Amino acid sequence: MSPETRGYTILIVEDEDTLRQACSDVLDAFGYRVLLAANGEEAVQVVRAQGEQIDCVLLDLTMPGMNGAAAYAQMRKIKPDLRVLVTSGHDVEDALRHFPKGSAFEYIQKPYSIYELHRRLQELLTSPASSNEA
Repeated sequence: MSPETRGYTILIVEDEDTLRQACSDVLDAFGYRVLLAANGEEAVQVVRAQGEQIDCVLLDLTMPGMNGAAAYAQMRKIKPDLRVLVTSGHDVEDALRHFPKGSAFEYIQKPYSIYELHRRLQELLTSPASSNEA
């Protein structure tokens, strides 16, 4: 557990069970508190119920049902200052097409290493909320 991650809660939104659990295990080992959602609808419900406790969302872009962009919009209505790290196999330009101009989030392309994920989360969680833009 590292002191810079202790106390932060991350919501992982990923439809692939294996990847969701692997991310959970890794982030737990780094000292984060982890919440899980298997799809966009579930993510919105978790933010509605526990939004004040959530520091950041690791959000998959491509999911069946409510995709990441739609879930992002709903979650930001509930918690406007929510920090979001969008992830996808698509490059950043393609991912940005799914979001309204001016959407505030960071982006990490799949596949990523656990260390890259940890570093990006640390940067996002310790940066001022106003710089949270793609």
